[in-house]
Amino acid sequence: MLPFLFRRLASAIVTLALATGVVFIAIHLLPGDPVAIMLGDQAGSDPVAVARVRAQLGLDLPLGTQFTHWAGALARGDLGVSLRTGEPVADELARRIPRSLELIGAGLLVAVLLGVPLGVVAARSRGRLAGAAASVVAVAGFSAPVFVLGILLVLLFSLALGWLPSSGFVAFSDDPVQHLLALILPSLTIGLNFMGVVARMTRASLSDVMGRDYVKLARAKGLPRGKAILRHALPNALVPVIAIVGVRAGNLLGGTVIIEALFDWPGLSSLLVSAAFSRDYPVIQGSLLAIFALFILISLVIDLAQGFVDPRIRRPSA
Repeated sequence: MLPFLFRRLASAIVTLALATGVVFIAIHLLPGDPVAIMLGDQAGSDPVAVARVRAQLGLDLPLGTQFTHWAGALARGDLGVSLRTGEPVADELARRIPRSLELIGAGLLVAVLLGVPLGVVAARSRGRLAGAAASVVAVAGFSAPVFVLGILLVLLFSLALGWLPSSGFVAFSDDPVQHLLALILPSLTIGLNFMGVVARMTRASLSDVMGRDYVKLARAKGLPRGKAILRHALPNALVPVIAIVGVRAGNLLGGTVIIEALFDWPGLSSLLVSAAFSRDYPVIQGSLLAIFALFILISLVIDLAQGFVDPRIRRPSA
């Protein structure tokens, strides 16, 4: 397991280094002048001020020198300051990232807890009413647009029943109960939308594994069908499910804009969007780098989880 861990860790470090360069180049290719945005109307009437601010930000240096300075500051944990608020970017990311990870984690947990049992039922009951019902529920889950699903949940649980808040964020340290109540609807929106994908992947993978020789041998030895599925088929069938959950988690890091806007959840996606509209380049740069780093970390965790479930993946040839 250790050689497999070292190989994946080395690959993650190389990928992160490449991502750092991509983010830096991409930011400098964006249209607009950050200094002009900072100074507003003064930029057109005071070229001396423009030159002074450009020198303070290091934008008058060659691109290679700028990257060297930025990479050195990045190694010290310094991502610069926001052009809009003057606040350190690292501080803003430190607040936003845990909120996004909490939302994504809760949503994916809902998807797995509902999707895997649905997929098992669909695979075990193919051609029967239970299997057809599980497939219908799965299709309905991922067919509904996420904003429609979120609005329906708000109408039902907030406006009609009054059980949950419709939107808003409360820090866990301020009120743990209200924090968890505010988390339920956005995480349900993510989970129910992704539940169908997990269910269909589980059904397809489990149907394939159930036809393998080792499962047939277990059944021939007298092991009940349910136990044969749980002990022998399901662990191997979960390998592709783990992969798709990891990919979805990475995509959601910057793709929960609609959910965060709908439920007023101040996460990483909303920060990135607001920074893009205001051309706040340090925040855009820091947010993109954080998304890259978290995506690489999640991919590393998923690789390790797959290697733990299926030892064949740990082989160098895999």
